[in-house]
Amino acid sequence: MAKSSSYIKDDPSGFPYDFYQTHLIDGQPDIMYHWHPELEISYVKEGRGTYHINYEAFDSQTGDIILVQPNAMHSIQVATGQELTTNTFGINLDNLGRSIIDKYSQRYLQPLHNGHFKLTPHIQPDMLGYQAIKTCLFDIFTLVSEQSLYFDMLLKSKCHELLYLFFKYRYINRHYTDNTYQNYQKLRELIDYINEHYAEHLTISFLADYFGYSRTHFMSIFKQHTGSSCLEFILQVRLNKACELLVQTSLTIQDITSQVGFSNQSNFNRQFKKYYKLTPRQYRQEFSGKILRE
Repeated sequence: MAKSSSYIKDDPSGFPYDFYQTHLIDGQPDIMYHWHPELEISYVKEGRGTYHINYEAFDSQTGDIILVQPNAMHSIQVATGQELTTNTFGINLDNLGRSIIDKYSQRYLQPLHNGHFKLTPHIQPDMLGYQAIKTCLFDIFTLVSEQSLYFDMLLKSKCHELLYLFFKYRYINRHYTDNTYQNYQKLRELIDYINEHYAEHLTISFLADYFGYSRTHFMSIFKQHTGSSCLEFILQVRLNKACELLVQTSLTIQDITSQVGFSNQSNFNRQFKKYYKLTPRQYRQEFSGKILRE
């Protein structure tokens, strides 16, 4: 399963932000676990998918609003037989005054950025404050799409209004425990390690020992927080990388097999077809030349 995204506007008028549309299709690579310093707010225009954000997994549907706080690990998987289209606005809290040492920043922005506050990730149409939040978010979408004169001044105001609504309706109100935060940090380090070393021979025993867990506890923690086993996650990382290489390079399938960590091509072909319903060669023929952006 895979995604394609196109950026609509980015970093205009000296006030940086991201605004883009993401379209996921069953049968192409998912959006794998990743994180970034920006606060990210998405509106589900159409379709269904499963989100994992930090320690929570939930199914989304049309009309839902998805909140990803700064540096939160998150991934998206489109539902079987479905497509998923979202509009997303992202902004670094530094651009709203986080780096300024004053009471406002210390009370609201800094705790949200550093993880002391927890942002509720899933707002549905029947939940408190939904309509007010949706209206404000759509105002932001309109501002960044039209970019009328002085729009960036109003955009900054709308961003503060959106944060106000999150606090007002208590979508920012919980704290992580020390133990949860430690597990979160360890998991981030682990995912970083897998993303850097996916081409190597990785075993559960090695990874558990490397990160200071027993094998059983390691498997339990990983499954609990990501929704998949560690071996499944490694396989998905390798297959996603294979999709990139098939589309964006002219490497042979045999070379790609070894570069993404498979020991033999027959196993690579079998796993690839199981996930994407196409052989690697068929996938290259269908999607070659199409740019997939995260």
